[in-house]
Amino acid sequence: MITSEHREEALQLIGVLADEGEVNVDTIKKSFGERIGHDLLRNLVEKKMIIIDPKERITLTDEGRKNAMDIIRRHRLAERLLFDVLDIKNNELTESQACDFEHILNDEVADSICTLLGHPRFCPDGKPIPAGQCCGEKRDKVRSVVVSLESLQAGENGKIVYMCTSEHSRLDKLSSMGLFPGVMVKVHQRQPSFVIVFEETTLAMDYDIARDIYVRKI
Repeated sequence: MITSEHREEALQLIGVLADEGEVNVDTIKKSFGERIGHDLLRNLVEKKMIIIDPKERITLTDEGRKNAMDIIRRHRLAERLLFDVLDIKNNELTESQACDFEHILNDEVADSICTLLGHPRFCPDGKPIPAGQCCGEKRDKVRSVVVSLESLQAGENGKIVYMCTSEHSRLDKLSSMGLFPGVMVKVHQRQPSFVIVFEETTLAMDYDIARDIYVRKI
């Protein structure tokens, strides 16, 4: 019997693989087993979530892609919640628990988690988290526990959770200075320049760099 969880897992896999390249019937059957895979694909076709062409290539319909991105978003937000807030660093445990969470979270709860975490753009593995409506609206009905370093006031402390920048050279430079996830930092001053203290180092940085560093306030 095909359950909603089966469908969600299949859509998630197809969505992830589609972003990496071509998806075919054989790949899905290998992942779920021949019989379940066959029934799953037929079910998804009947529900107009996917299209299978004569060469057995799978394409998500608009509705199918929307559902796939919602599931991927819930899964990766769950990973961030477990990693950042609950401080679970065991990759296998995080992945397993995130798989359970993705099936029970609804859109409203997912948006609340997203807001709580400061609208993260990447999961702990560096994979993009699809944006939700809350990301565009910048709602803060729930206070974020993960914020940009730039938002801290002088004297406040934070633990670096992740750094988000499109400039790899900047990320490499910060890492070479000793700034990476897990490091405790304190904002020494905000004016006339933004200065932080971590371990035995005092460092002045531009505000746009501080905005790319996300911390959990301590």
